[in-house]
Amino acid sequence: MPSSQHDEFKLKKSDDATPSQEKLRVLHLFGSEVSEYYSIVSIKYAAECAIGTTSGEGNCGDAFEYVYARVHPTEPRWSFPEGTSEDCLAKAKRVSNSEAIRRLAEMNIDVCVPHMFCYPGMTTYRSLMDFLNIPFVGNTANAMALTTHKGQTRAILSAAGVRVPKGELLVKGRNTTPNLPTPYILKPCREDNSMGVTLVRCHEESKAGLDIAFKFDDEVLCEEYVPLGRELRIGAIEDENGNVVVLPCIEYHLPKENPIRASTDKLTVDRKGLPNGFAKPVTSCPAKLSKQLERKLSDMVQKAHKALGCRDYSLYDVRVSPEDEPYFLEAGLYCSFSPRSVVVNLAKATGEEALSYHNLYRSLVTRAAERHVQNSGQTQALGMMRR
Repeated sequence: MPSSQHDEFKLKKSDDATPSQEKLRVLHLFGSEVSEYYSIVSIKYAAECAIGTTSGEGNCGDAFEYVYARVHPTEPRWSFPEGTSEDCLAKAKRVSNSEAIRRLAEMNIDVCVPHMFCYPGMTTYRSLMDFLNIPFVGNTANAMALTTHKGQTRAILSAAGVRVPKGELLVKGRNTTPNLPTPYILKPCREDNSMGVTLVRCHEESKAGLDIAFKFDDEVLCEEYVPLGRELRIGAIEDENGNVVVLPCIEYHLPKENPIRASTDKLTVDRKGLPNGFAKPVTSCPAKLSKQLERKLSDMVQKAHKALGCRDYSLYDVRVSPEDEPYFLEAGLYCSFSPRSVVVNLAKATGEEALSYHNLYRSLVTRAAERHVQNSGQTQALGMMRR
């Protein structure tokens, strides 16, 4: 993106990042109540964030004290490890939901950094933080619930003037036959990491693709296949005044024989299909773009960030046709602030000190902590929302 879009980005100086000399107590919330797959992914990212943000020159160890809460796929659901190492995780005693809520309420937490990628993790557990008056970095539970459903997301963005591929919603037991001509993409509405996604090149491949997609969700999005021109991800950061600053793009260089990003292009897996590492795709960051494409992408991101009700940051998958026309594919409104996180690296690509890893993280965590609601002791007379 043009450098002028970053010139006005201002963060609080490191020496006044916290309101006092006391460290902010930061909760790292990770795990999954749904699957082992997303539990493993969450643990990896949480560990990398905790280590990365307290290591190296200019790290945040002087500003933050870390505590940890883990959610498990089986009962008892919670544990409170002392860290993210295998030893700490193994030693942590499991406790019930009621006991966990009591502990969270008594831990004097200033702010939370959520690392959960399952659907409840992105919605229910963020709402739990709101209930406990623990502010958190990133998008609200409402925004996460909306954008986790790919069909709803594309409908809202289309109405906001963002270009999306032609598509239709298929519902299990109601309408399961695509009307779009091939080739098209089938993807579960509520799934991530390209799980259950298939490129259907001819009608004979449709049933197999539908069977795969419906394993993950009862609603499946069928979208026209946009021929491979370029595959991009682009994000945005809000500055301390709430202005949306569009970040540079990362480009994924895909081979013609595999023109869409598969789940194995993101995470490597073992024989059971469980993640055991991060894939190493061929990328360019920042991507080299024409001025015209830059303007189109900037307009797309500004509209999407506003229409989806994003907060702090946002991230989007974009397909660019051979004619250089961008199409919105998906919104990914999460960042674990690992050194490998996409938002972190897009910000780093600006070359601005204010958007360096530690400065960006310090600023967003500090600003999130300021969202803590002080109890005035007075009852609000009117309205559905706290004002």
